[in-house]
Amino acid sequence: MSPGKRLQFAPCPGAQVATLQRELGLTRVLAEAMVRRGRTDPAEVLAFLELEGSLHDPLLLGDARLAITILRDAIAARGRIVVHGDYDADGVCATAILCEGLAALGARVEPFIPSRFEEGYGLAVATVERLHADGVSVLVTVDCGITAVEAASRARELGLALIITDHHREGEALPRCPIVAPALRGQYPFDALCGAGTAYKLLEGLVGACGADPTILDGVVDLVAIATIADLVPLIDENRSLTRRGLRRIQEGRRIGLDALMRIAKVDARVADAGAIGFRVAPRLNAAGRLEHADTALRLLMTKDPREAHELAEKLDGLNRRRRALEDRILREAIAQYETLPDHRRDALGLVLAADGWHPGVVGIVASRVVERLRRPIVLVALAGDIGNGSGRSVDAFDLHAALAVCDPYLERWGGHRAAAGVTVKVEHLDAFAAAFAEHATATLTGVDMRATERIDAVVSLTDVTLETAADLARLEPVGMGNPGVTVLVPAAELTDVRRIGTEGRHIDMRVRTSAGSCRAVVWSAGDRLEELTAGVRMDVAARIERSVWQGTERVELIARAVQPLPHGLPSGAGICRTPCDGSCVELREPRRPEPLNQRGVAVEDMRDARDGGAIAELTRLAASGQGLLIAVADVSRRRVILDAALHPARFGLRGALLFSRICSDAALVRRLTLLSEGPYIVIADHETLLSLPAIAALMPNAVLLDPPPAGWLAPSGPAWARVDGPAEHRFAAQVRGEGVSAL
Repeated sequence: MSPGKRLQFAPCPGAQVATLQRELGLTRVLAEAMVRRGRTDPAEVLAFLELEGSLHDPLLLGDARLAITILRDAIAARGRIVVHGDYDADGVCATAILCEGLAALGARVEPFIPSRFEEGYGLAVATVERLHADGVSVLVTVDCGITAVEAASRARELGLALIITDHHREGEALPRCPIVAPALRGQYPFDALCGAGTAYKLLEGLVGACGADPTILDGVVDLVAIATIADLVPLIDENRSLTRRGLRRIQEGRRIGLDALMRIAKVDARVADAGAIGFRVAPRLNAAGRLEHADTALRLLMTKDPREAHELAEKLDGLNRRRRALEDRILREAIAQYETLPDHRRDALGLVLAADGWHPGVVGIVASRVVERLRRPIVLVALAGDIGNGSGRSVDAFDLHAALAVCDPYLERWGGHRAAAGVTVKVEHLDAFAAAFAEHATATLTGVDMRATERIDAVVSLTDVTLETAADLARLEPVGMGNPGVTVLVPAAELTDVRRIGTEGRHIDMRVRTSAGSCRAVVWSAGDRLEELTAGVRMDVAARIERSVWQGTERVELIARAVQPLPHGLPSGAGICRTPCDGSCVELREPRRPEPLNQRGVAVEDMRDARDGGAIAELTRLAASGQGLLIAVADVSRRRVILDAALHPARFGLRGALLFSRICSDAALVRRLTLLSEGPYIVIADHETLLSLPAIAALMPNAVLLDPPPAGWLAPSGPAWARVDGPAEHRFAAQVRGEGVSAL
């Protein structure tokens, strides 16, 4: 059975969660997610949730002032302006934004998007020369050009005014022309705009400088949303605010071509969200530039003719089906090639795979899928004659751009960013490139856990999985890169009614059950795990809480991101006793008289009642806060087993676990108390020991009453107490006392 993903819990102090709940009325799940993501100030959280529109001054974008002056003069002089785009969804949307915006300002403007297979990526010298010869007076690039030093130099020689707008990393030298880029010279407050976002901000500045109607910007903000989602830039700050506004524009159905495409993609425009755009619309727009020419996508976005819109949408849908078939074939071939590699190459933590017949427009998507399978950075190269064009994708811990810089001597061209990049390599240098890439990756990633990581935003009981919670979490929309949907953990759940669904049984439908109830869950692309998921083993379920409508009824369900057995074999933390709590322990105490019941403290009925959610959910939630947790029990010797899996301190990044039992010697208790002051720890202590050593509780921020205490017992004050003593815990405590284990 696979160990699954590594669950990661950021610290989540309960006081900060409570503040957000109290002051903003958030559900506990959303409040925990905000705290874990570093947003703890109520005013900041409210601003984030309500962000919308343009946030920053467009004139701060590099050379925006000069670029605006050039464009204003060209519009006034009726000069020809060409917008040079790129062939992906970001580049196509950016091209449409400037073409529509400039036309609305009265400009003579036309688009140009190069062919992936003829001109290749970026601004070429030949393109500059051809456009100049055609009488173009101003050339504006979008989503490309920041490394086009030679082409910019040629434009300067010819007297062709060139403006570059781009969001990619700059090279060692910058083109000598006005550059509008969010990261240029550190001037702009937000450096993560996509190409279309950058073009939109330039248009915003131009509209303002011309004193034009600002509704021009409303007309193209839908394209900013599509590009921002498709290009996987972080959905925070201005990206988030512009995308929210753009999605609302999409929902209004103002763009004929986009509406036609969404109908074919089976997307309800009225409720279109980031997921629908990212998974159903963007791939179809991208398919044109990957397999043929991006003009098809551009024409679809800009058409005013419903008939043409339908025809173009049909064509893009067909290209997308063809793209998927190519992906599946190349993926099978790439995995098969990997499996036949010699051991030393297969064991390397970075791989370059290449083959004739692979489509250069698809290898980037396939590289992402190979990374998911093999959990290491990958470059796939499509060979054609003596040259290869490839795309790389990376894992979180690895900077792909930096790795390609190391491999530069073996590459003809390369560029991109930390997570994704493109390369051109001669076949004669392919082996040297593969060796250098593997060597750098293996050295860089040594000691790094290459397992996939799932960041948990909140630990929940099934009582938290409600329509109210789902509606509250929807306030985070649009979600995506940098602002992912909230992932919750339902710990130690039972899986029932597990069955395959979908074409060829590719997916799993099931119910997740705990002592707090049950909920439907779907696991995509997990049909081959049916036997594992029906084995009866309790599982951790990491999932998104989503609303759905079934036969006219709204319901809530879990969309699982990881379903895996409880962890085992984790490293032992500090303080955990290596011997069982029985006669073999060398730190046993002498029998003594029972402690008198304390007269002051916290009564059980005054504790926060968390029994409805189930003990394991509440214990896991508090342990995952990172602050440490005290668990009050009837018998430490039999309750310590919970530290082996579900509550193992290493699972939550805690220092270790400490046991405080009635049978421990005074020296052992004092030594552990000293360790506790260095926390955070999970502490298991019986009721009697908590009476004799109230300092244990005084050092803990959170405490849970797992087993009911004897009558009259009061919990020592200090931590925030919660009770989870349900019927099973009452039976356990009664059994302990019936056996005479308790001295109380």
